[in-house]
Amino acid sequence: MTAGTGAGASLANSRPCKNSAAPKISNIKITIDGHFNSKVYTSGSTISGHAVVRTQKDAKFDDFDIIFSGIAATRLDYVQQYPANSFRPFMKLRMPIDRSALPDNNVFVGGKTYHIPFNFVVPHQLTIGACNHHCSSPAVKDYHLRLPPTVGFWEADDSAPEMAQIEYSIKARAYRKVTEADQAQQKTLEGYHIVKVLPSLPEDAPLDITFRDERYAMSKTKTIRKNLFSAKTGKLTVSASQPSAIMLSADGHKASGSVARIDLEFAPSSADCAPPKINSVSGKITSYTFFGAAPTDLLPNLGSRAIYTPNPSLSYTATTSLFNYNNSNKATDKLEWQMRNVSGRRDSGYSSLGITDEDQSENDCAVAAKMPGKTCPIRQNAVIQIPFNIPLSNKKIFLPTFHSCLISRTYTLHLNLSVGPTNTTMSLAIPLQIGVETIHEPHGDDLPSFESVMAENQHTDDSGVPDRHFLEYPELTQHTNHMLPGYDEINRRTIRAF
Repeated sequence: MTAGTGAGASLANSRPCKNSAAPKISNIKITIDGHFNSKVYTSGSTISGHAVVRTQKDAKFDDFDIIFSGIAATRLDYVQQYPANSFRPFMKLRMPIDRSALPDNNVFVGGKTYHIPFNFVVPHQLTIGACNHHCSSPAVKDYHLRLPPTVGFWEADDSAPEMAQIEYSIKARAYRKVTEADQAQQKTLEGYHIVKVLPSLPEDAPLDITFRDERYAMSKTKTIRKNLFSAKTGKLTVSASQPSAIMLSADGHKASGSVARIDLEFAPSSADCAPPKINSVSGKITSYTFFGAAPTDLLPNLGSRAIYTPNPSLSYTATTSLFNYNNSNKATDKLEWQMRNVSGRRDSGYSSLGITDEDQSENDCAVAAKMPGKTCPIRQNAVIQIPFNIPLSNKKIFLPTFHSCLISRTYTLHLNLSVGPTNTTMSLAIPLQIGVETIHEPHGDDLPSFESVMAENQHTDDSGVPDRHFLEYPELTQHTNHMLPGYDEINRRTIRAF
């Protein structure tokens, strides 16, 4: 039992048939309106079409299903104590079949073609039952109930291993009852069509990174020297915050840019020590695909790398270069350093005596140099802001950041600075989110908005002033089947409030 390894392989075909003795007949073709191979569907997109049934000979059936399904599959190699393969269906939308589209006698006549229509809408969220295992926090549960993107079935490289795949497909199946007693069924006709889904994923709040999150390094401090054997000129601290998310278009072909902000603080050993020169700044993005054989209860990118978990995850990484600026670029050539005094001591008589803040800072440094254990109170600060974009092409696609029960995808922005005469290297690892913009596709059968209904139902009094005390509520007809009423079953009644 192995997961499909190619873009055209279906996860459905990798699962063993329950009744291998029964021959599998594939005489159902799924046709989707307006579909083409590279088409991408997002949250709110409509997927409509027909299941076309044509058999060579008569085929009797007892039940017929058309479903829109989502399945996650992982394979763990070289980990013998855990299952080698894992399949987890996380979505199954069943299309109500109009009986008039099926033959009356439940027999598909050989040589005759039947068109059974379907219409699905890609949901914005999964149902609560999609994640029924324990999670370490409600935030993890919320992530797992988001729709994950297609993984492993793109024409371009999505930087995911063959051992982790997420498939969306439209499936049509005809069933026959094996026995009347236990109502067991076996498939007699089957057809499926894989579709690519890139769900809308909005920008999240920045991650709260602590020292326990070993995959990230938000700040680094190093001693700066003129050469390997000279005395230190000071300490340079380099810090960065999580940049704004890169937002993909709904089809994944375009992406917004972001800005990497690097804060520099230089603590000189003496007042005459100038800040070091920034020789170069480079950036690269690393994608991490986490996958396991059992559902995870935490976010795999946070915490210690070596922490014990009952359901460990493997990771697969891929790195792409983003930018490389040297001292000839404007981003690093002309930095504006701002001096400040952190001693906190000020005297209102300084200005009357003609002593500036810089002179006072130099005096404080001179005093500190003569006192053991004291450091120069001067701090010099500068900011580097580097806009960047992710490279998009027909050969490479960046999936959005997501966390599902079996598979997760995260990104890290690696920043490398070369500073000072000795080319001291300072490296940062910053979390970076990639999201997907939300679009609202119009549907012909959408319910009207609240504002439009209120405007339409707004009444006026004799003076022409709108009557704000006039409200209309739907009156429900009597229900006996314990189901929610249909739209056609709603009648209106008028309620007046005075």
